[in-house]
Amino acid sequence: MIKVILFDLDGTLYNSTEVRDKFAEAAYCTLAKVKNIPVNEAKSRIEDTREKLHKKHGFPVPYTLTLVRFGIPVETWHEENIAFFDPRDYLSANSELRKMLLKLKKRCRLAILTNNNEVQATRILEALKVEDMFDHVFTYNTFRTMKPNPQFFKKAAKAMNVAPGECLVVGDRYSVDLIPAQELGMKIYEVRGPEDIKKLLTTLLSVA
Repeated sequence: MIKVILFDLDGTLYNSTEVRDKFAEAAYCTLAKVKNIPVNEAKSRIEDTREKLHKKHGFPVPYTLTLVRFGIPVETWHEENIAFFDPRDYLSANSELRKMLLKLKKRCRLAILTNNNEVQATRILEALKVEDMFDHVFTYNTFRTMKPNPQFFKKAAKAMNVAPGECLVVGDRYSVDLIPAQELGMKIYEVRGPEDIKKLLTTLLSVA
């Protein structure tokens, strides 16, 4: 029986080219600042590294992990992107998403499981007007770890006092969000954005 639904955040509860581009720009500026190089050179280095990592691992590697390869601590990256932009300037309330989450919340406890930092995750949830829908928001800051590390999933389940088999993980990146969860015995559901959560709602409501 599913008792908890763990939602990824970026690309799952919202899709925004503007926010995605701002995170990219923030990454370029962070590397440029730390390495004292032009932003264009930083962009080239980052995207070349991401392409190589993509080929090696088989999935797009987020900017966080890419910057770590350049020796930049996750905390430094988070400080820089928090100062660089506010997602609330680019996102707006999603009433349909809120309605779907309210219906899901009647059946299960809901939580966020994101590699994003606490400040940006809170800003995003506030912009979408769904910040009150979740019992917990697990970010990098919570356990100082990130997906696809299975410990992130295990610790989140333990914090919510449920077994892995009682969790359903919803995410848009199969290799990062879903495979590690499935290997722990969690149920998984792949989406391409918030519009697919309606299908999840239909599926769950059809189960007696």
